[in-house]
Amino acid sequence: MTSTEKPTIALDQTEFEVLSSIRSLAPQFGVPSRRAEAYGVWVVCYRRYCKVHDRPWLWMSSVSDFMDFLDTRSEVSDPERNRALDGIMFYLADVRKAEDEENDKEKMKRSRVPSSTRSLFGQLLLRCDIQLTQAMQLRATDVKLGESTVTVHDRETDESQVIEVPASLRSGLKKHLDRLRDRTDTDDPYLFGHRGPEDEADEEMDEPDPERTTELATLIMQAFDEDDGPDAPEAN
Repeated sequence: MTSTEKPTIALDQTEFEVLSSIRSLAPQFGVPSRRAEAYGVWVVCYRRYCKVHDRPWLWMSSVSDFMDFLDTRSEVSDPERNRALDGIMFYLADVRKAEDEENDKEKMKRSRVPSSTRSLFGQLLLRCDIQLTQAMQLRATDVKLGESTVTVHDRETDESQVIEVPASLRSGLKKHLDRLRDRTDTDDPYLFGHRGPEDEADEEMDEPDPERTTELATLIMQAFDEDDGPDAPEAN
């Protein structure tokens, strides 16, 4: 599904633009090309899922639905499922913000989600009642590990809301906080701020096989087309 391959499923204009954005911005975020290709394939698959099921594809509730759907697909391994979530979060939290803030370099830099913490970031959004923009503004002091809560601040109304952290995320959140405090001199750093050079060691060492990812996602998208029936319109 890259420009050098014969796509098995035609892409519409938006899907083509999504792939192009991920490819072009991946180096800026330190994402290797093979991983970027895998991310792009899963984002297109996710968007196709939302299109078929008439769901808004930029909503976290739709991401949650898609991840639940992948749980029902036995051919999708746990590492590939996690890669799908990482890819979707990379697009929603990094690529789209970079495009929106193209002329504001410092703000864009501060808003990046480090790839070493992207899965935690995605799981927090999926399992807690918190919006993406609110999660991007969380700081270390907003987390109360003893109480297993995070405090979300609404910058428009100046109100705050305390949200319970699910037990499944507490261990990962504690490790992330410890690492964050060890690697920054800032008194109250952003919880999901821009990564530093030390985070390079936390990158996953095994890069995905884009061809295998394409095979899996294509199989799933072909099932979408079959569900639509023979009269479904083809993507341009």
